[in-house]
Amino acid sequence: MKSQVLFNENESRELDRITIQERGISGTLLMGFAALSVFKAWEVQFRSAQKIIILCGSGNNGGDGYALAQFLKAEGLQVEIFSKSGAFSEETKYYKNLTESLKIPILPLEKFQASIVHPGLMLVDCLLGTGFKEPLEGEISRVAGEISKAKEKFKSSIFILSIDAVSGFIPEKEFPFDADALAEIGSPKLKNLFYPLSKEKKSFHPIGFLREEFSTKSRVFIRANEEELKSRLRREKDSHKYKNGSAVFVGGSEGMAGAILSSALTFQELGGGISQILTPSESTLTKVLKKDPSFMISKLESGKDGYSSSFVKKARVIAVGPGLTKSDLPSSAYPKDAKIVLDAGALQDVSNRKLSPNFILTPHLGEWNSLTGKSSPNIYASLEEAQDWAKEKNCYLLLKGSVSVLFSPDGISYFWEYQEPRLAVMGTGDLLVGVLSFFLSRGEEIVESVRLAESLLLYCAEQCKGFPTAGRIRKKIRNLVETELL
Repeated sequence: MKSQVLFNENESRELDRITIQERGISGTLLMGFAALSVFKAWEVQFRSAQKIIILCGSGNNGGDGYALAQFLKAEGLQVEIFSKSGAFSEETKYYKNLTESLKIPILPLEKFQASIVHPGLMLVDCLLGTGFKEPLEGEISRVAGEISKAKEKFKSSIFILSIDAVSGFIPEKEFPFDADALAEIGSPKLKNLFYPLSKEKKSFHPIGFLREEFSTKSRVFIRANEEELKSRLRREKDSHKYKNGSAVFVGGSEGMAGAILSSALTFQELGGGISQILTPSESTLTKVLKKDPSFMISKLESGKDGYSSSFVKKARVIAVGPGLTKSDLPSSAYPKDAKIVLDAGALQDVSNRKLSPNFILTPHLGEWNSLTGKSSPNIYASLEEAQDWAKEKNCYLLLKGSVSVLFSPDGISYFWEYQEPRLAVMGTGDLLVGVLSFFLSRGEEIVESVRLAESLLLYCAEQCKGFPTAGRIRKKIRNLVETELL
């Protein structure tokens, strides 16, 4: 399973301490590494700016700004600093003194106003790191407001680069201002995943921290590229239908045939070997057979053991919930050896079930709040509670959102950081159930299946123009499979 470590604020500070105190790499040297790396990553923007203004706080983020300023000055670029007063660290004082010796203009931070900003300017935000405690207040709050005014006025005519964190940003709350880019230093930080910038607008700058040797409870998924996705869709020459994946899809209550059909079709079109739909609705049964008479579909009779048939007992995956009402949920126990995907309607029955590491639940935030009986305002605020819940219930929990998080029963959280608004449409949850069931049925473990499923949906959404329907995204899934078979 491909993932990388991710750090909260305390872990980032500890990694920094270990590097300086135990490995003997000075903070001054680390600031220099960071400044050089940021300059090289964003050199085109720096060189195209008519002028660069760096806003420096009094902490080590400000030190990164002073260090960057001396590189810009050395390259003959016009740079100016607005500096917050305070008790500077030794490293920050070193680079501040260096900028003074280079005669780089340094003005008090209170002098910064939106009125001095003009088109062609580049603003570098080095005010606060990820560890600040909300709310923003005092001079920093005022300056953030001035940056916001300037951005609203000039939009793309100015470029705002934040160093290590967007100052004052709290996930899924109102932004202090809109940054155009984020340069993250030393360690990938959990909070930064939630800032809505594309991967191309975020840069990461390793400066010698031994990140992978540091034990964390959070990891970020590495996206599977097109080549890897195609390789996972291939069938072996001696394959048979059960070897290519077997799954049962339970859902499609009256008037909701589309949800369960979308999940089952996605599974089949990816190359799933054999599947069955169980539905409580006669009209769903008729619609499915009209769509494709080759579908194996049966009526789910109320009050009977819906999971007693010979095929259900052999299936590798049981996916329950798309288009299913609570009143139509089967009350019988799930097969012990299968992987169980619980989505939508099936989530309403979790409190009465004994779960295990074979289970994965896929709620969005609203369903998560219904599941817990609470009213969490966003996914970021739910992280600790959701991880505790997954450990207590001994199952996997995929909390879906602009940033999705997979919580495992062993206490590790896996973050999917690719924020793609084209997937924020009705029906993509049903597609996810089908894709997830496919990879699980082919023998992939739950964590890896989530990584592959999210990667595939993202890839197919990116192939669509505009904001596609779930049906158009599924068409791109078919295209991906067809190109692999050519």
